[in-house]
Order: sequence, then structure tokens, then C-alpha cells
Amino acid sequence: MSSDLVPSTSTLSNHYEPQESTQSLLSGRGSGLSSFFSYSFMYRWTLIFCQSCSGTENLVCMYSSSRYLQMDDSGVYLTSLAVTVLISAIAIIGILLFTLVITLAILLASCQSKPDVVVKQGTRPEMGVDVCRSFVLNFELNNIQGNNVFPSMCEEYVFQYMTSGQYENDVNGAIKAADSCLISAVVNGDGLDTVIMDVDETALSNFPYFSTFQRRSMMHNVSAWNHWVEEAKSPPLIPTLKLYHKLQNHGLALIFLSGRQENQRNSTVKNLLHAGYSGWTMLIMRTKDEMQMNVQAYKSKQRLQLESMGLRIKGVIGDQWSDIRGPAVGNYTFKLPNPLYNIL
Repeated sequence: MSSDLVPSTSTLSNHYEPQESTQSLLSGRGSGLSSFFSYSFMYRWTLIFCQSCSGTENLVCMYSSSRYLQMDDSGVYLTSLAVTVLISAIAIIGILLFTLVITLAILLASCQSKPDVVVKQGTRPEMGVDVCRSFVLNFELNNIQGNNVFPSMCEEYVFQYMTSGQYENDVNGAIKAADSCLISAVVNGDGLDTVIMDVDETALSNFPYFSTFQRRSMMHNVSAWNHWVEEAKSPPLIPTLKLYHKLQNHGLALIFLSGRQENQRNSTVKNLLHAGYSGWTMLIMRTKDEMQMNVQAYKSKQRLQLESMGLRIKGVIGDQWSDIRGPAVGNYTFKLPNPLYNIL
């Protein structure tokens, strides 16, 4: 290379002092940018001397060896690597923010979807249990006896149970169990093999009557109940009605053993016939003297009398424990659910 094209070292140091070069290159970008780059990065400068195409002019080309910034005589600009890193960081932050928003939205929706009606039905949120459901279970298991212990907070729970379809499903399950056992019973064909059924909430449903009352304590209005019985409008419990006809076809005698008063016989017969029951062997109802007995004692007495007549009791079906407890209950006993009332 010709010596007249290469300046001396002193000349270079005078014209391209690193500090001055940095200032001059960044001055066009603004004082703030100049200060930022001057104090944030350490640059290593390399001077390259290029000859123009015309060969008459010397050019000085400068560049920074930084991975993120490039400099030449036209100024400072970001490298492709720096742009990639910056875009990636923005994308990651955006994804994290989007995920956070979606998560919060889902949590908020799940909180809003929880019904508050369960609290009305007796749920204790702090315990995570449903006290009314537990009460009804123990009520059915006969662990809670009597008519005056039903908590008022659970009345809505009971009526919802009766109307939601769960009650019908539970009745159907109990009747299926009775079907599987009683249909397999050996029948001698002499008319003495019998099944005993209760009437109310077993053969007939009085829920239309009970549903007119908002409080359980109002259900036991004697005058209103007697009027309902006289109307003879109780519909049948369909699963029981189907089992009734099936047992008849199997050769079993059907006996109704009711806790109703004898003076209600005509309306009870009318109601049973209207509901689809016919061809029963007996309909036993309480006499005036027997009204002083509790139901379990009265029904036990009647079953013992039936056995003394030579009848063979294959099974007993009722909705109360007093229907199926005591002597002479036969080979099988089946209790249908009834959370409305408890008769001792």
C-alpha cells in the first residue's frame, strides 16, 4: 500500500480520539441517547481505511464489536439478535399476562356459578356439609323419632327432594327390591300366601295435600286431613301399583293394613279403586278403640290376627318403621322413603 494513502499514527490519534469519536457519532441522535450509550457500553473501536472506487479519496470506516449494537459512519442501530431478543421478551410477557387474565376469568366465573340456594337448605359452608341431607338420612334410618324434631331450615330441602325426581327414583329402587324378593316367593295356590301393604305414601301419594302447606307443623291439621281423605283424590304411587298387579298375577293375596279410621272406609275404597287398585283380599282400618293405640302396636296386633287365621305373610311394605316392625312381619320387609312425617 502506498505511503501517501496511510496517515501516520499521530495523525489518527489526533483526528480519531475514541472519546471524541463517540461524542460526534452519537450527537446526531440526541443528548439523551448519547449519554445512555456513553455510560452503558464499553466500545472497542477498529479503524478501517478503505479506498474509494475512484482511488482518490480515503475513507475511515468504524464499527463496534458489540453483539447488540452496530455503528458505522451513519450512526447507531440495533443488530438482528437484539431485535429478536426484544421481540421474544415482549411476546413472553404478553403470553404471561394473557394466561393470568384467563385464569382470573375462570376463577371468577366458578365463584359466581355456585348457587346460594344450598345455604337455604341447611348447608354449613364453613364445614362443607349439608346438615339437612344428614338429617333426612337419619330420619329414614329411624334414628330420629317423633314429629316435633324436624328443623325448620330443612323444610325447603324436603319439598325440593320430593319434587326434583329424586323421591320417585328412591321409591322405584325400594319397589324393585321388593319385586325381586317377593316374585321369587313360593306360592302354594291356596290363597293363604299374602303380602301386606300400607295405604298412605305406600299405595297412595298424599303429596298434593302436603304441598299446599309451607310449614311442616301445618301438615298435621286434623280437619284439613280428614277433608282431603273424604275427597278421595290421592294419586297412586306408580311403582307400587305396578308391583301390586304383578304380585296378584303371581298368586299372592294382597291385604291393605291402614292407619286410617274405620269411618273413612268408603272414601278410602273409592280412592283405591280410582287409583287402579282392585281385587284386594282385605282392607283393615282402625276402629275407635284402636285409635288410642300407637301405630306399631295396632299393626302388630292385626298381623298376629292374620297369622292366627292361617295366612302366611310373605312380606310387608310400608313407608314408616311402625309399618314393618314388631311381630309377624313375614319373610321380607320393605320401607319406602318418606321425609314428610314420622308415625310411631
